[in-house]
Amino acid sequence: MIALLDAEHAGRTAHPSALGSADDAGPVLAALASDPLAPLAARALVSASDADPNDWRDFVREFAAGLDLQTSVLALQESVDALLGGPAAAAAGPALHDAMLAGLDDVIGRAPIVAAARLEAAVRTAIAGLARPFLVLDRLAAPPDAFPEDYVDALPRLIGIALEVWGADDRVAEPLTSVLNALAGTPAEGDAAHELACRQMRRALSTADASAAVDGLADAAAMFSRAQALDGERDDSAAYGAGCEAVIAFARADWAAVAASAQVLAGVMSRRAAWHLGVHQPAWRAGAEDAETAWLAFVLDLRQAADRLGEESWLDASAAAGQLAAVYEAERAINPAPGVLAAVRPSVASGVARKAVLLGQLERMVANDLASGDPVLPPATADVLAAARVAAAEGTSAASWRETGRGAAIERVRRLAPSLLALGDDVCQQLAGLDDEVLHSAEAVAAPLQTRSTEHPTLARMRDSVVAALEVNPRFVGEARVAMTALLKRTLSFLLDRYDRGGPLMHGMKNIISVPPKGEPLPVEADLQYEFYVWLAGPWEFAGRVRAERSGIATGRADITVRFGDIELVTEVKRELADATPQALERSYLGQAAEYSGSGEPFSQLLVLDVTDHSAGVRPLPDLAWVAERRADPGASPQHVVVAVVVGNRPTPRRVKGPSATERSPESP
Repeated sequence: MIALLDAEHAGRTAHPSALGSADDAGPVLAALASDPLAPLAARALVSASDADPNDWRDFVREFAAGLDLQTSVLALQESVDALLGGPAAAAAGPALHDAMLAGLDDVIGRAPIVAAARLEAAVRTAIAGLARPFLVLDRLAAPPDAFPEDYVDALPRLIGIALEVWGADDRVAEPLTSVLNALAGTPAEGDAAHELACRQMRRALSTADASAAVDGLADAAAMFSRAQALDGERDDSAAYGAGCEAVIAFARADWAAVAASAQVLAGVMSRRAAWHLGVHQPAWRAGAEDAETAWLAFVLDLRQAADRLGEESWLDASAAAGQLAAVYEAERAINPAPGVLAAVRPSVASGVARKAVLLGQLERMVANDLASGDPVLPPATADVLAAARVAAAEGTSAASWRETGRGAAIERVRRLAPSLLALGDDVCQQLAGLDDEVLHSAEAVAAPLQTRSTEHPTLARMRDSVVAALEVNPRFVGEARVAMTALLKRTLSFLLDRYDRGGPLMHGMKNIISVPPKGEPLPVEADLQYEFYVWLAGPWEFAGRVRAERSGIATGRADITVRFGDIELVTEVKRELADATPQALERSYLGQAAEYSGSGEPFSQLLVLDVTDHSAGVRPLPDLAWVAERRADPGASPQHVVVAVVVGNRPTPRRVKGPSATERSPESP
C-alpha cells in the first residue's frame, strides 16, 4: 500500500521490485479492486504482469473479477483503462467482461451511473475480441423504458458503436435501432436521433449506386437536422448534415449549394474543440488524431470546387462521398483495448467512392507537380494517371478477361505494384504495357496515397511532445493548429520510415541513408528535399497542396511549402556535415527556417540531413525531433520551428562501434 502511494506521489507506477513477490503482493493488490485505490493497484498489477506474466497473470484476473464491487465510476473507468491498455488485457478481458455484466440489473437500480460504466467496459472487451459479444448485445437491446435516466443517457453512443461494429447483420441491427427509436421523448432522444442519422449516412455512403446514395444522404441530412433541433449543442449533427448536403450538391452540380455547405462546415469546425466539452468523453472513444485534419481537408476541397464555378474538378460526387466517409471513419474511431487491438474505425465508403478518392488524389498530385514547370515526381506517376483516365473512359468487360489477358495483367500488378490494386481492375489492366521498372516506380508513388494506418506508439509520444511545445504560442489554434499538426504527423512518419527502413525511399532513387560506397559523394540536401516532397505529395490531406522550391517567400526561395487554404507552412531543408547537435543546428539554420513564417502563421519546419560520422551509433528516434523558439529581437513575437533530423551516412548495426574509454563521460559506468 505504501509503495503504491509513494509511486503515485512521485507521478509514476509502482515498480514491480517495490511490491515484493507475486505470492505476497498479488493477493493484496487484487483485493483492492473494490477500494478507491483500485486504479493504483491496477496499474501496478499490469506493470508487474508485463515484467513477469506467469507469476502475476492470475492476480490480474482476480483483480478484474473483483471490479464488480467497485462503486466509484472514476475508479472503475481508470482501472479498466489500465487493464485494457497493455498486454495484460488478454488475461484480464474475459474476467472483466463477466464481472461487468454480473448482477447488472441490480446495479442499474441502485447506481445507474456505475451500471453504465460497467456496460461500457463490457462493450470494450467484446469489441476487442476478449469475449463473445452476445451478452453485451443482449444488454444493449433491452427495452429502455424502465431504466433510470443516468443509465439511459449512455445507451445511444454505446449502441451506435455496436451498430458500427456488428450492425452489418440485420438480426443484430434491428433490436438495437428499436431501442434508439424507443428513446423518443426521453432526455436521450437527441443522442439517439444522431446515432440513427449516422446509421442512415453510413448505409448511403456504402451504396455503390449513385442515385440511391444521393437519396439516402438526403434522408440522412434531414435526420441530422432533426437531431440538431432536439439538441441545439450537437455541432457534430450540423457538420455531418452539411457534409451530406455537400455530396448531394455535387451530384446535382449545384455549386452555390456546395459553397453554402462549405461555409456551414467552416463555421462548425471553428467550434469543433467544444464538441465534447460539458460531457465526459472517455479516451477510448475520443476519435482519431487525424479527424481534425480530415475535416479541414474536406472543407478546403469544397471551397476549391465551389470557387471554380462548375469548371471540371478532380472532386466529383463519388470522391466527395468518399471524403465524407473518411472524415466519419476518423471522427468515430475507437480504441477499446490498446493492449491487444489497434484502433477500430468503422468501414463506411463503397469501393466506388474509395477509388474515386484515390484517383482524385493522383489527379491533384500530378497536376500540381506539372504546374510547377519543373516536375519532380517520376514519369511513372503520369503513366498511372493516364491509365486511370483511359479506364474511366473505356472500362473493360469482365467477360473479356481471357481474350485481353486481363487476369494476367492484374496478377502482374499484384506482384510488382500491389498498392495500385486499390485503383481498380480496369486501371490495372491498362497498366499492362508498362515494364517492370516503371511499375516498381509507380508502386512507390501510389503507396503513400493510402495512409490511414495505425500510428506508431513512439510517433504518438513524439507528436504529443511537439504539440505541447507549440501550444505555448497563442496562435497555435484553429485551422493553423490543424494544418501544422497534419504536417507534423506526416513529417514524423517520414522520420520513422527513414530511421527504420533505410535504403532508397523508392525504387530507382538514391540511397541517402547508408554509408556511400567508397569513392562516391555524400548525399546533398536536394536528395532529402526530393524524398520529402514525394512523401508529402500523395496523401489525401496533402495532394495538390505541396510545392518544391517556391519563390517569393520572405524575399527568398523556400524548399517545400504546403498550403492549407490561406495557411502556408514552409519546410527548410539542410545538410549538416560537421556538428548535428541540437544547439549547433539551431545556431546554423534556425534563423532562416523561422524567417519564412514572418508574414503568415508563426510556424515552420527545419528538416536536416545529418551526414556526420555515425560510427559510434545514432541517437534514438525521439531525440531527432523537437521545437525551437526564435525571436528576431527581445521584443519580437515568438516564431516556433519544428526541427526534424534524418540520419544519413549511417553504418549497419554490426559496424557500429562503442565509445572508447576516453570518449565516455565521467558518469558512465
